[in-house]
Amino acid sequence: MPPSVAIIMRAKNEIPYVSDAIELLKQQSWPSFDLFAIDSGSTDGTLKVLQDSSANLVQIKPSDYVPGKVLNDAIARTSHDIVVLLNADAIPQSNDWLKALISPIIANTADATYSKQIPRPNARFVVAYDYERAYDSTKMDSGFFSAVACAFKHDLWQKIPFREKGYAEDLAWAISCIETGARFNFQNQSVVEHSHNYTLKELWHKRYRQAVTFDEPSNIGKQVYLFFRELIRDLLHAIAKFKLHTIPYNISYRFMIYRGLYCGLRDAGRRKTL
Repeated sequence: MPPSVAIIMRAKNEIPYVSDAIELLKQQSWPSFDLFAIDSGSTDGTLKVLQDSSANLVQIKPSDYVPGKVLNDAIARTSHDIVVLLNADAIPQSNDWLKALISPIIANTADATYSKQIPRPNARFVVAYDYERAYDSTKMDSGFFSAVACAFKHDLWQKIPFREKGYAEDLAWAISCIETGARFNFQNQSVVEHSHNYTLKELWHKRYRQAVTFDEPSNIGKQVYLFFRELIRDLLHAIAKFKLHTIPYNISYRFMIYRGLYCGLRDAGRRKTL
């Protein structure tokens, strides 16, 4: 008998992507799974799509959305062998997406896996470049992980649940699991389309709230070095691709990332001293 699989989908205002994601789930070659969904206050039609999908649906208030707690509460409702997380705006790119994602877990060569993410056709040039680099298996950081589209053994989560404070909960969870010897596997053949064209303000806020949860000191020298390193890399890439018109935005994009990271680490450090 094949292992039981639960797919957990988090959603808030994910039109039009959620419809495509649900449709691709229906076409998966893996024989069976149960879909669980959490909607945190959608007002754009996402809720109706989830209701029509026959998912086991839970609605929560937007103010109650804390990523780690939402994940833990959702996983606690399952008793399946394998838990799969798929954001409602992440669209599987083949009928074998799920099979490719969970195969190493079934073969017991991995305890957790995660999908390759490709940017949407409308992704900004520098955003697409970040995805290209992040999911290059020849250059991937060994500690990299994303819960946008991933799978893991239910037993692993029982031993190490997600942190219920702050953001960057997926990275913190992966680090904790790897430290105990858990095997994480990047599945290059399991692909989802997923990216965001954040405004500069949204980008700063995202990086800031992630950084305040990191347990490391702020270092302006390090942030300046990383900023200029990325800036040069972006510039060379734009020149190589004949996309010189993207350079002004690329600079602003990279600046807001590192400014947000620095401010978040700085403020987290100040709170520790109070």
